[in-house]
Amino acid sequence: MSLGEQLLTPTKIYSRSLLPVLRSGNVKAFIHIADGGLLGGFSHILPERFSVVLNTCEWKIPSIFSWLQEEGKLSEEEMVQIFNCGIGAVLVVQREAAKQVLKDVQKHEDAWVIGKVVLRTAGYPQVEIKNLSEVLLKNKWPFLKDVSNADNQPQIIHRKHKVKVAILISGTGTSLSALLSYAKEPASCSQVVLVIANRSGVEELRNATLAGIPTRVIDHKLYGSRSEYEGTIDSVLEEFSIELICLSGFMRILSSNFLRKWYGKMLGTYPSISPSTKRINTYNQAHPSIDKIVGCTVHFVLEETSPEAIIVQEPAYTKAEDPQEALSAKIKEAENRIFPMALQLVASGMVQLGGDRKTYWKRERQELNCQEERQDC
Repeated sequence: MSLGEQLLTPTKIYSRSLLPVLRSGNVKAFIHIADGGLLGGFSHILPERFSVVLNTCEWKIPSIFSWLQEEGKLSEEEMVQIFNCGIGAVLVVQREAAKQVLKDVQKHEDAWVIGKVVLRTAGYPQVEIKNLSEVLLKNKWPFLKDVSNADNQPQIIHRKHKVKVAILISGTGTSLSALLSYAKEPASCSQVVLVIANRSGVEELRNATLAGIPTRVIDHKLYGSRSEYEGTIDSVLEEFSIELICLSGFMRILSSNFLRKWYGKMLGTYPSISPSTKRINTYNQAHPSIDKIVGCTVHFVLEETSPEAIIVQEPAYTKAEDPQEALSAKIKEAENRIFPMALQLVASGMVQLGGDRKTYWKRERQELNCQEERQDC
């Protein structure tokens, strides 16, 4: 469904599907979420001494709400005051009847247990909504993928020139397969034409060869200096007319000269959504005992990590008792989802790195250029 079709979808009327449930006697209150958004709906039925706690992780918030927040530059409070965030109607029922009511509603509609009614604590809001920012962030990037395939984005789908990409790796645990798979999609604006490893015998090299991608081994141990080593990499990149580089599990530190040459054309990841997290042993550093919210970030690679050079982030939801292996797997899954999307955003021209080391979306870049032109006049 295109962006326009989603925006023009009419409000759903629930009376016919919910009438049998409403007549059952199990429903204490019914709210049709319309004016006033998710917050306003509850104000009509809650006595002052009660409040409601909603957990946005419990229902599916359509990705278009992430887009609306991004485009409108809206705060969390504004989002829930204006929009229903995917909840068209709410039934308030006793805890004992919740399971049966949910089962009955799900015969006709998508439905979830989204929260609970509690006694209100003095000084606390009557409606508390948890985890909204994290869920909106997580839902943002799948929507961008859908939009890039929509009819209203032909410049992304039918780009005549596909950007040539090289992937630099060091071993296993990379996102190579995900990047190669996405590059084969008809809507992809990039094509992977080269994989470089800094040591031989890497399984991912065999996978690239099987996929028909040329590979090169440039072993750093065979060079007397970093500049000589990077000069060889540069020569190979020029040989293949590379335009973008993806560092996927590449464990070598690149020099300032090399990074400056590829400024705005090199993408990397780190397994955290906190820019302050160090790059060494980051999967262990991302454990919930240290970071409350974990995840993965794709960014433009600079001499110094900058929070303003981020392209895509996705949080990974974990429980305190999750073992380290489970956490690492969730972060890797997030990386495999968002690294190809970040590559698509940059290759399509939707996202660029400005001269001020900040990431700009296409519209923001145009607005900035207009401001600079006005200042020059």
